[in-house]
Amino acid sequence: MKPVYITHTSAIIPQHQEAGALLEPLIPDERQRFAVIEPDYTTVIPPMQLRRMSRVLRMGVYTGMDCLRKANLARPDGILTGTAKGSMTDTEKFVKELKSYDETALNPTPFILSTYNAINGAIALQTGATGYNQTFVHRGSSFEAALYDAQLKLHTVQDPQHYLVGCFDELTEEYFHIKDKVGYWKKDRDNSLPLWQQNDSPGSIGGEGAAFFLLSNHSDGAVAAIKRVFTFYNTGNSAPLASIQGQIEREGWTAADADLLVLGYNGDPADDPCYDQVRNLLGNKLPVLGFKHLCGEYETSGGFALWLTCQLLSGNDLPEAAWYQKPAGQDFRPRKIVYYNHFRGVNHNLVLLEGL
Repeated sequence: MKPVYITHTSAIIPQHQEAGALLEPLIPDERQRFAVIEPDYTTVIPPMQLRRMSRVLRMGVYTGMDCLRKANLARPDGILTGTAKGSMTDTEKFVKELKSYDETALNPTPFILSTYNAINGAIALQTGATGYNQTFVHRGSSFEAALYDAQLKLHTVQDPQHYLVGCFDELTEEYFHIKDKVGYWKKDRDNSLPLWQQNDSPGSIGGEGAAFFLLSNHSDGAVAAIKRVFTFYNTGNSAPLASIQGQIEREGWTAADADLLVLGYNGDPADDPCYDQVRNLLGNKLPVLGFKHLCGEYETSGGFALWLTCQLLSGNDLPEAAWYQKPAGQDFRPRKIVYYNHFRGVNHNLVLLEGL
């Protein structure tokens, strides 16, 4: 397929985004979880609408609308998102009311807002967009499925079009507690050491976030091109190396062509070996950009990874702590980028990008 181009980005993340000091000072996790730094939503969302929105709905609508505002675009030609859980706050509230009211006289609002496509609908209503609108709920491949669908749609059109593609997931107290019971989170993390140096104990860090991208079939004003998106299912604790190499070769690249690896090291000994295998495949001397030690582990953390990569390609300097393996030289601007991430050994994702 033809590449699609990233022209604008927006994200709500657990780190600072000040101009000239991106990710500084770095915010460490507390209680083995990351919570996003929420912006002033009223700059984008009317206050009367804001008061009726749940937390993740605010995050998603703000990020999507902010992305359009940066592009000075009134409405997109299509809206595609990926989420694994949707609004956990509204889901939990509705389930609690089912029990409290014995399934009678229920308030339908939490149920309506808990649906996965609530954010897509809210953005479409606010912008008047009547084009293609799709939400993907594919667990750890939700965001990448949205990227792939956007590439499919833009491949079929000749006129310039712009698709708003994003992802969102939140971490609630109840969800964090339940996953803690089954060993998802680290119990004994040392904040003085990088996350990837602590894979001698099980678990990772809980995370959340929202990220949106404006994708176009034309390269005007773009910072990066998405060349290929591919997902693999249930390969276990081994990375699908033959398939990854095959996709790279189908793009006309070789392992030696890669300038940067973006890998999702999360400090869990059950998950990190996959990333080591990909490094061995493509070269241990390549610069490696990590991201889960900055945003935490969640199903759509790939949105944060892509946003962070776009910041690098836009000329922003990343702090040394962001790198698993730092590049040589001061002015590092990669050309060919390989992003690989997986969630719990079930959903594996590969994205080939090219800096412009």
